[in-house]
Amino acid sequence: MTYAASNYITVFDKWDDQKTFFCFTPEDAKRLSDFHPFAEKHVDEVVDGLYAHLLKFEEAQMFLDDAETLRRLKIAQRRYFLELTSGCYEEEYYENRIKVGVTHQRMGIPPRLYMGAYSYYLQLMIPLIYQYLGDDLEKANTTFSAMYKIINLDQELAMSAYIHAVEDVISKQTEEILEMSTPVIQVWEGVVATPIIGTLDSQRAQQFMEHLLEKIVESKSPIALIDITGVPQIDTATAQHLIDTINAVKLLGSKVIITGIRPAIAQTLVHLGINLQGIITKPSMSAGLKVALEMLAVGNTGFNKTN
Repeated sequence: MTYAASNYITVFDKWDDQKTFFCFTPEDAKRLSDFHPFAEKHVDEVVDGLYAHLLKFEEAQMFLDDAETLRRLKIAQRRYFLELTSGCYEEEYYENRIKVGVTHQRMGIPPRLYMGAYSYYLQLMIPLIYQYLGDDLEKANTTFSAMYKIINLDQELAMSAYIHAVEDVISKQTEEILEMSTPVIQVWEGVVATPIIGTLDSQRAQQFMEHLLEKIVESKSPIALIDITGVPQIDTATAQHLIDTINAVKLLGSKVIITGIRPAIAQTLVHLGINLQGIITKPSMSAGLKVALEMLAVGNTGFNKTN
């Protein structure tokens, strides 16, 4: 089984547990398989009925705005409907249902639309089941029960996949925001700089440290400027994150210059007992960059690094 098809929900080995939880048995699978030939005869009727119902609603019309789209969706829906009564509900079935939820999320289709479609499926199926098995009421009831269970399972899979897909998007967006909030740029050959804006919590501090260290290694920069002008206040945790980052940079053989230390921040650091001895500090990024260039022995005219 490919992970790509199931990375939004529990792994496949939980699928049997899920069927058990919904009381879907091998007997249910057999009943649906027995009903399959009749379903094949009426599949177009069911699919046409479903889309006739959906097209009554403006919200659904947005996704069914042209004949070609509607044609392709009906083909896919026809295949989906026949899978409901295939009698085989193992790995391939599971993966296909996961894809339904993920695809709907990517298309921006709201859950209520396809949840409503599942409900309407049942309404369309009830008369067909009792038409097919009207002479055997007990068998009709058990077949309807099996259909009800498999549709509930489908709903659960699709919704879980939809939710996980949304969470995945949010997670990626959060990572992107963190990266944007802790940028690391090479301002000169041999000098990287990173401005910290806002509070430096544990998650952000880890992201900040990783980006800084990666950039130092990538650019082979011997000097890193850390600007804390945008940090509103320093507490013990923030100060510790800062010290940890400085120590990590030192382990790479690079020097740190901290810039943007305001009087209030300086007093707080002293009050917290934070020892910055041996670390160059400057009031502004420009002052820190000047020191960095001097450390690199950059000339005032040619700006060429000398050996």
